[in-house]
Amino acid sequence: MKNEVNKKLIYIAVAIFLLVFSIFNPFLNLSYEAKTTIGIFLFCIALWISEIAPLGVVGLFGIVLSIILGASNVKTAFEGFSNPVIFLMIGSFLIANAIYKYGLDKRVALYFLSKDFFLKSPFRLVLGFSLLTFLLSMWLNNTATTVIMVSIALGVIHLLKDQKKPGFKKFTMLFLLSIAYSASIGGIGTIVGSPTNLVSIGFLKEKGIEVSFLDWSIKALPVAFAIYVFMLLYIRFNIREFSISKEALLEIIQSNKAQLGKIKNEEKIVGFIFLLTVLLWILPSIFTLLGFESIGKLLNQKLPESVVAVLTASLLFVIPKDWKEFKPVMSVEDLKEIDWDTILLFASGISLGELITESGLGKVLAEAVKNAFGHEMILALLFVVIILAIILTEITSNTATAIVLTPIVISILESYNVNLINPVMSVAIAASLAFMLPISTPPNAIVYSTKYVDVKTMIKFGFLLDVIGSVIIYIFLILSEYAG
Repeated sequence: MKNEVNKKLIYIAVAIFLLVFSIFNPFLNLSYEAKTTIGIFLFCIALWISEIAPLGVVGLFGIVLSIILGASNVKTAFEGFSNPVIFLMIGSFLIANAIYKYGLDKRVALYFLSKDFFLKSPFRLVLGFSLLTFLLSMWLNNTATTVIMVSIALGVIHLLKDQKKPGFKKFTMLFLLSIAYSASIGGIGTIVGSPTNLVSIGFLKEKGIEVSFLDWSIKALPVAFAIYVFMLLYIRFNIREFSISKEALLEIIQSNKAQLGKIKNEEKIVGFIFLLTVLLWILPSIFTLLGFESIGKLLNQKLPESVVAVLTASLLFVIPKDWKEFKPVMSVEDLKEIDWDTILLFASGISLGELITESGLGKVLAEAVKNAFGHEMILALLFVVIILAIILTEITSNTATAIVLTPIVISILESYNVNLINPVMSVAIAASLAFMLPISTPPNAIVYSTKYVDVKTMIKFGFLLDVIGSVIIYIFLILSEYAG
């Protein structure tokens, strides 16, 4: 107990030291706001890694520090809590909780597990779930895709948990991380797959450069697939000690199927709400792909993902599961089951991410990269920009990273008289590679909220994917344009 207390005190001391040292560091030729922003991020990261306090509380404390230390004002500091993504998370969590409450996830999990393909090996479980996540995230919001797949995956995990096989903990962490990472990787593949993609397309249009849906996918899908394959290879190598007994699974499946019985009215309602949510999420893209761009644009304006999530989740509190008593599917008590810590974590993360832009730190970092390279070192410059984008996206929002770096990259490369498409795409894709921290992106926060994934494992696996991802982006999108 004493050693544990001492360990926590050390983490706290390190966090405070990093904060104070950053603010008063005479070697950092930055504004007070920029140095304070660095200090607050280092302070929060140290406490997030130590897991001394709930991550959401640490994030909130970071926001409070930014106000007290004068790096931000009250209104700006709490803007992250009004971000539409937060309401998308709340609505998605409510739907996921309804699926879990009535056992629909278990029924779906049993259906998938009854297929022979999934019964053969742990790796095939990972392959099946991650590939489906990868494909869905090309069209759906990454957060929504992760919520959908994690709710089903948890049903699988609950079935496997009772087998008490060696390596279960490691398998579970990598299984869930494969879903989170596949959601981020898959979003690279299409223009609508990630907001960072749309940011880059918007900046290119301002320069009179058009990139079609097909052109984007032709360039980006090989990158996404290469990163995805490496992720699978890493997981396969690390789950070799875990095994699945096909006979035991079949026995569990039959037993659970018998307990579930016939599908209930509540499950039908929740299933309908779930399918309605997915349909409304993809409907704008369907109309756009069919050539009805005006309808797709109108639907995007009237029914963005956050509005859809809140709207359909609200129906669960209105539609009765029993018409005689008119008792709704979900009640006020179910609101308590929402993972508010994860919501606070991501909301505070968005607010902290804004500090990078507001304090001028993001611009200073980008300008420093620009000044360090000459015309003859364009390839090296672009690689550094990719690395910078990956670093920034780990500690701030993916979209903010793309918004800060993209115009700077364009302004740098315009003087070189080169094609801007590949470099700008590389920034957008790099900004999607947020794998190391729960705060980095909603999919990471969602799998962390299951309590099966620890931060240290996420950092280790995420760092490796960041390194490999940067190399893959460089090879596919940079060397193909500038080599020779």
